[in-house]
Amino acid sequence: MSKKQKIKALVDIVIPVHGQFELLSKCLDAIPDAFGDILYQIYIFDNGSPKEEANKFYVTLESYEDIAVIRNHQNLGFPRACNNGAKRGNSPLIFFLNSDVILQEGSGEKLVKEMDDPKTGIAGMKLIYPPHKDTEAAGLNVQIRSPGRLQHIGLVADVRAQVSHVFVGWDHTHPKVNKVHEIMAVTGAALMIKRNLFIKVKMFDEIYGQGTWEDVDLCMKIREIGYNIVVNPESVGIHYTGASAEKYKQGFPLNRNHQLFVQRWRDEKKQLEPWDWRIL
Repeated sequence: MSKKQKIKALVDIVIPVHGQFELLSKCLDAIPDAFGDILYQIYIFDNGSPKEEANKFYVTLESYEDIAVIRNHQNLGFPRACNNGAKRGNSPLIFFLNSDVILQEGSGEKLVKEMDDPKTGIAGMKLIYPPHKDTEAAGLNVQIRSPGRLQHIGLVADVRAQVSHVFVGWDHTHPKVNKVHEIMAVTGAALMIKRNLFIKVKMFDEIYGQGTWEDVDLCMKIREIGYNIVVNPESVGIHYTGASAEKYKQGFPLNRNHQLFVQRWRDEKKQLEPWDWRIL
């Protein structure tokens, strides 16, 4: 973290948080090296974290002018938390970042460069599961996270409108996954978008409640208005997937949200077609 002077930022970094402050601390510490000389402002939206844990951690951030903390006593869900955090800023780019993602050096700079293309609406990154020892140290289940393997390089749909992570579990150094490519969607765990487009499509749809599918829905809306979704594999993060949900035993309305998504995107005007990931 850095104590920068308050200057007009290029990127607003919005981090929704529910506990897991050790990971949030690592997430924040990685941001300066990830963005280099690019000016940013961080907006942490606390989604009803345990009060004592939150009080103890947030007092350590009070001297940082580039970090603003917005606290809510209830968990509003991922989409609403992201929207509320984004409304606090006015930078031309918004980067939605999960608190359990640790960015690698230069990753933010590479995403910003992708946004220079006028045809690009959203840019995502390569996410990798943490090493075995780091997963254990965070108190998380190693069995559901393939240590050091690829977690995300984009999302694609099949004929049943099920959306999945392409190449998940692969060796993250495999040539197939290490080129900039257009994709159907990227995860909201690390998603950069142009603010004017985010506003134009009316942000994340809060109908998805606690979350899931709102990120794919956002990508579909951006593609519908004529912009591309891209992934840059040189932009890398270590992703402790679902860390807060696992620790606090939170559930998500997966089936309900999938039904909402399919109803919206599989009608005559908004056909959700299978994505041929073999061409990637």
